[in-house]
Amino acid sequence: MEAACKWRALPGAPSLKALTAPEGGLPREKQRQALQDISRAHVESFNFAVGDGLLRAVAEYKCCK
Repeated sequence: MEAACKWRALPGAPSLKALTAPEGGLPREKQRQALQDISRAHVESFNFAVGDGLLRAVAEYKCCK
């Protein structure tokens, strides 16, 4: 019975409240370690792709042309 009550409490439609709140988007003083660990690989691979990876791709393209 408790689980059914939790489902009824959910909003009926999506909301942009978190995106439009004045304090939204600002990182907390101390971020949660679990969130940092989950996103670390994605951030590091993106940084590589737009940094050294892009330079390598351009150099390889010039070499093969």
